[in-house]
Amino acid sequence: MRHPRNDPSVVKSELAPVLASRHPELALSYLQAGTIGPPVIMLHGWGAFKELWWSTLRGLGRDHRCFALDFPGHGTSPLGRAATIAGLADAVAAFCAALDLPQVVLMGHSMGGVVALELALRRPTLVARLILVDAAIDAHLMPFYARIYLIPTFGWSLLRLTQLIGRTLRPIGARVPHEHGNGWLRPWLRRSAYLAGFEPEGLHQIYRSLFATQAGDRLAQLALPTLVVSGQFDSLVPAANSRRLARLIPGARYREIRGALHNPMDERPYRFECAVRTFLAETE
Repeated sequence: MRHPRNDPSVVKSELAPVLASRHPELALSYLQAGTIGPPVIMLHGWGAFKELWWSTLRGLGRDHRCFALDFPGHGTSPLGRAATIAGLADAVAAFCAALDLPQVVLMGHSMGGVVALELALRRPTLVARLILVDAAIDAHLMPFYARIYLIPTFGWSLLRLTQLIGRTLRPIGARVPHEHGNGWLRPWLRRSAYLAGFEPEGLHQIYRSLFATQAGDRLAQLALPTLVVSGQFDSLVPAANSRRLARLIPGARYREIRGALHNPMDERPYRFECAVRTFLAETE
């Protein structure tokens, strides 16, 4: 696979700088890269953060206007009333309206893929193209250990223990740069450091909503170009789940990122960007 930065189909320019902002009325923190081209909205997963898209922001920002949001209850965005998948979808729609983005490419990872799907079904005129990355759609089909935080009493204690471990590792994880190249260990340390700082009650509410949300027959209602991406070795949302998703969405394309786990944009950023660019070029 060609490296995106050496691919002749990629605009020849420097990687776009990433700027951090916060919308004063919506209380949403976000990153922005790029000032020209179609807008792309990037949505992270449960317990994650906007910086997870850093390499993708810089790469696609050369010829797209890219925005990566901190969901309510994550990063530096307060939870407010958005403690459900529907509430998160409403927050993204409000963000697009506030920034005068009438039509966007919507990219959602894991839980962010569930939110992206909800928004695409509710607001079909807003979403021009949809990219679902290891999307936790129909989460009840995920392996049994994905539901471990839902076990009464034990699940809550385990979530707090997970955050405690993250706080212990924070001095190491905080030293991992956003643009670290690729790999598994350093990205995991970085993610653990972020998760440790989130408010646990809000995380738990959103987690319950994730597993209560089912797409079911609604997948057949999607009528827009869709790319389903999976990490080759993802054990949380296995590639078989993503292939099933691609079969159920009319006309959807499927790409598997070799050597990636659950976060291909962070673990194999260059291969991920190449897959996204190919899809965007073919469906332009």
